[in-house]
Amino acid sequence: MHTVRSRSCRSVLRAITMLLALGGTARAGVSQTPDSSKANIAQSDARTSDSASIAATEQRAELARRGAGLSVGPWNVQGLHTTQGAMYTVMPAIEGYFQKGLDLHLALETTVGLWRRTQRLTQPGSFGSDSSTESVSSYVVPLFTTLKIYPFTKPSQRLEPYMLGGIGFAIGVDDRRTNGGSGSLLSGGAQNGVALVTGFGFTGGAGVEWRFSNAFGLAAGTRYRWVRFLGDVGGDDTFKGLGFDAGITYRFQY
Repeated sequence: MHTVRSRSCRSVLRAITMLLALGGTARAGVSQTPDSSKANIAQSDARTSDSASIAATEQRAELARRGAGLSVGPWNVQGLHTTQGAMYTVMPAIEGYFQKGLDLHLALETTVGLWRRTQRLTQPGSFGSDSSTESVSSYVVPLFTTLKIYPFTKPSQRLEPYMLGGIGFAIGVDDRRTNGGSGSLLSGGAQNGVALVTGFGFTGGAGVEWRFSNAFGLAAGTRYRWVRFLGDVGGDDTFKGLGFDAGITYRFQY
């Protein structure tokens, strides 16, 4: 009988202890959970707001830096071969680009350029025969992907200095025309026709852009271009030199 009573007392005491513990936990939960939940919610809302603000800023910058442009200027190509008695004419380099914004200070350009050099040689005929002429027009078409950096300014500013650098492919074209010549300008005979050669290259430079309206602006700068072909273009396989360009720019509106 005594054993049964002691077991009952221990059971009652255990039950009371469990109830008291549960009650304390409940009171702690009631008193602490709302405050901690509010703090966690506030922190989460702050982080979400900051992330949304950063994302919105980056998106506006990407949109604001989208654009296109066209420039023209001399490209002083060094080390090209010459033929005695030949005449040479050089067309200024022309380049067009489309620009995609990456963030406040970066943009990615896709550029297509064109440069031409024409060689012309006239030789007098012998023993009463007609003179002969030979001309070769050589075109260099670089296709570059360029990273453009605006280190000091944001898209909203009108005057923006920039630096750029990029790599890509190139196409070389030779257009040869002869009239009774012997192929003195280039090796390989005097056959008429067009020949294509592929190559690769890089470019780097700096400049400044001034926008006189929300959409349109002017740009001027200097660029070094280096292009290497897998075969000869106009008698040379490497075209390198410093160039200067100026042109008009356009920023897409959003």
